[in-house]
Amino acid sequence: MTVMVPNFFGVPTASLRGGKFKDLSGIATKVYMALCHESERYSTRELTRTVAQLQELVAGSPNSHAKARAELMQAGLVQAEPYGTDGFVFVLCDPETSQPWPLHPKERAVYQRKGAPPVAVPLDATSHVKQVKPPKIDSAGVSFPFGANSQKQSSTTHKTVEPAPPLAAPSLSWVEIGNAAK
Repeated sequence: MTVMVPNFFGVPTASLRGGKFKDLSGIATKVYMALCHESERYSTRELTRTVAQLQELVAGSPNSHAKARAELMQAGLVQAEPYGTDGFVFVLCDPETSQPWPLHPKERAVYQRKGAPPVAVPLDATSHVKQVKPPKIDSAGVSFPFGANSQKQSSTTHKTVEPAPPLAAPSLSWVEIGNAAK
């Protein structure tokens, strides 16, 4: 490989030569470049980033970042899932298949030359966004479980109380109503 510039990072050639960039907006292209840079920097294809962290790298408004995420997901370049307060888990995908690489995100993807026999990949090494640990803090801003977030515990000390039947209103006759009006 010939490196023409120092301090470089990788971008899959299939994302450009496969025509994936043709329909992307400028901010979507910038976000993808930032994700590729962060992937190279931290040696993983699965990244957790907030909108603010991405804005520091490529600028843009929160709305433009939301549109960029949607464009990148539709193009099959990334998978993105919400994670905590304004954060997202991004998984970089193989641009040729639009699926995450079949290796653990920390394992290096193997380059295969055209026409070379395929390299065996273990079936249990797949990575999916669903396997990511849940956030330590929920969207309400608390780090302890309560209400709908708390785990259900069965307890035999509590008894269910049935509500009492509603009290019936006393019935009045027309005669009593007439006498009360006088």
